[in-house]
Amino acid sequence: MPLGFRPLDGSDPFTQLQIHDAKAGYGWLSICLHWLAAISVVMLWFIGNQMTAADTPPDEAAELLRVHTSVAVAVYLLLLYRIFRRLQIGFPGCTPGQSTKLFHIARVVHFTLLLSVLVMLFSGPTQAWMAGETIGFFNLGEIGGPFSANDDVAKFLSWTHSTFAHVIMIVFLIHVAGAMRQILFSKGETANRMLVAIEGDADAG
Repeated sequence: MPLGFRPLDGSDPFTQLQIHDAKAGYGWLSICLHWLAAISVVMLWFIGNQMTAADTPPDEAAELLRVHTSVAVAVYLLLLYRIFRRLQIGFPGCTPGQSTKLFHIARVVHFTLLLSVLVMLFSGPTQAWMAGETIGFFNLGEIGGPFSANDDVAKFLSWTHSTFAHVIMIVFLIHVAGAMRQILFSKGETANRMLVAIEGDADAG
């Protein structure tokens, strides 16, 4: 039976995709959310990094800021859903032969990534509003904040946003290195779970 499909009793095995996670691995919903979130976060990181670079002209930085905030607003609910869904339903267990130590290290990396992105989602817009600014959304308008301006809080949130941007990139590189290690030096079952859904009894989520 092709990987990624779940049979229904007495029905064609191709009639239902493995949408939700199984105990042995991820379903298609988790796989799609994973890659959409990864692309969004990497895109936002590179835009933000170029935006804040010392050699970026002020006019270009302002344009990049609007692109950064526009993309962030566009994927905001997607990222929130991705984070809270994973925190709620947890992760599949070890693959056969996977080191328990490496499994726990991977969980720490995953949770650090999720919580760091959550901090970024909070600190980004709140920092702008505390600085008395609005958030631009493409050419559709501005999003004002519900808070009164506070320079001290704005500076702290700006520092938080910048710090966690570095945390995300470091942990992201560790995550990628772990996946590459699986592919190059192991059978790659763990890395493959984020490429193809694994059939099995679906968990909630």
